Amino acid sequence: MPRRPASSELLAWMLVGASLGLAAGYVAAELAAPLRTGGVRLRPADRHRPPAGSSLADLARAALAGDPSLRDLDLEVLPATAGVVELHGWVPSRKLRARAGRAVAATAAIQEVVNCLLVRGEDDLDIDRPDGNGPSA
Repeated sequence: MPRRPASSELLAWMLVGASLGLAAGYVAAELAAPLRTGGVRLRPADRHRPPAGSSLADLARAALAGDPSLRDLDLEVLPATAGVVELHGWVPSRKLRARAGRAVAATAAIQEVVNCLLVRGEDDLDIDRPDGNGPSA
């Protein structure tokens, strides 16, 4: 009559089997990763993390300073979150407002621009009077 394995032996073999299964699954996932990413395998060191905080704001300020029509406007750049900046200040026209947003958005590290720029002559009008030319008398 064959010997019946002890419960401790069964537990040991179950642990060995589970460990081998986990290891095989991990190896299979690592081998299949290039298929999911289109043939390019990204290691953690290869992933691009957008700069955050003041370095991101510095990049945006440099983009504004590189444009001759924007460099003297005294615009403020505030970092919002990783990859996102906000633009604050006053510009003389809608065209320059859009140009400032596009100049900052063209910076590779910046993923999104929140354009809070205001246009002189439009955004500074007093809305108390029906014609928009100051407080009503």
